[in-house]
Amino acid sequence: KKTRRAIRFIETFCHHCEGRSDTLKLELWQKAVVAIIFGVVDEKGLRQFREIVIVIGRKNGKSLLAAAIIAYHTFCDGEYGAKTFCVAPKLDQADIVYSAFWQTVQKEPELKELVKPRKADYYIEKTNSSVKKIAFNAKKSDGFNPSLTVCDEIASWPGAAGLKQYEVMKSALGARRQPIILSISTSGYENEGIYDELIKRCTRFLMGDSREKRLAPLLYMIDDIQKWNDMEEL
Repeated sequence: KKTRRAIRFIETFCHHCEGRSDTLKLELWQKAVVAIIFGVVDEKGLRQFREIVIVIGRKNGKSLLAAAIIAYHTFCDGEYGAKTFCVAPKLDQADIVYSAFWQTVQKEPELKELVKPRKADYYIEKTNSSVKKIAFNAKKSDGFNPSLTVCDEIASWPGAAGLKQYEVMKSALGARRQPIILSISTSGYENEGIYDELIKRCTRFLMGDSREKRLAPLLYMIDDIQKWNDMEEL
């Protein structure tokens, strides 16, 4: 029921924002993401998975999906004072998902009326909620109280700085009842950073060698990279 509600909202109220403006029609893998985040709950009825990691090839619509997840979380999650942060090493990178959220709701009059663009964020007065973009600054991030954090292109997050920023944002989730930290990325090239760390944790989880109960990895990758040019494998 929770999954259907989230999918229905996204496919009814969220619009494409580049090249077309019709409402989204989620592909199966995108429905799986929505189901895992919003449809799987624990014995208290709260979200089971709080740390979501999505690795998928370019041009699969992951930024737009993240924007739709922000929209559902902001308008339908029922949490007063929800705070969403779009995080990346630089503001222009953080702006990709941040702007996609704004644009995907602009074509829907009912949602557009609720969102007020301010200098530093998008604000929803009715629920005292906001969506904000930030660049790396672990010290200033200490005071945040996010209910949803979207970490964009973690494969490009530089080593120590990326690890520290991620840990600060993750630790800040503790004050919320059912927070989410969503990481989206293509495959990685920054070594010894948060991408490597998350891939290690995700691999252990998927191999059954982990006791983590809040991590949900969705790694759309070829198991054997030697078969990258094998059409049957693809």
